[in-house]
Amino acid sequence: MKENTRQRLIDATYEEVYSHGYQGAALADILANAGVHKGSMYHFFPNKKEMALSAIKEKMGERFATRYQAIKESDGRYLEQFFAMLRDGNIRDFKRGCPLANLVQEMSNIDEDFDRTLKVIYAQFRKILKSIYDAAIRAGEMRECDTGKLALFSVSLLEGALLSAKASGKPQDYFDSVEMLIGYIESLRY
Repeated sequence: MKENTRQRLIDATYEEVYSHGYQGAALADILANAGVHKGSMYHFFPNKKEMALSAIKEKMGERFATRYQAIKESDGRYLEQFFAMLRDGNIRDFKRGCPLANLVQEMSNIDEDFDRTLKVIYAQFRKILKSIYDAAIRAGEMRECDTGKLALFSVSLLEGALLSAKASGKPQDYFDSVEMLIGYIESLRY
């Protein structure tokens, strides 16, 4: 039961912060959406900030595991799986954008703990993309290249594509950008 309560707090916090930003996230709404009282929160977290940092780490870790880590750990067709995932609009929230990028914009310059946490998550994102590209090279799906720079380029493009779709209100901006990225990666195939 305790783990269920903690998970409800994590889920509710993540959704509230994703929808309203950390500064706009209302603790009362988080507690109401989790169906718990403030005392239950204090059993798991000393304050809203620590609860938000935990939610960000855990939920972003889940996202990376289900979206990217699964590709890396598969038995091949790395690029094909990666491209299919990028093209899947059902796993994107074009109205809210990227939760990671939103928080970097909001919190990195004003809170050291958020800055540190978000930098670690961004580094993990780049690392997992690099590992997918490295696996694709080992599998003969693409030729040798600087996969570190390709991962940086990919993260930058994906974050920018989501921001463009959010800013314009046009999901097609994301898909057009992704097709340009895929086209570039395709040019690295044998």
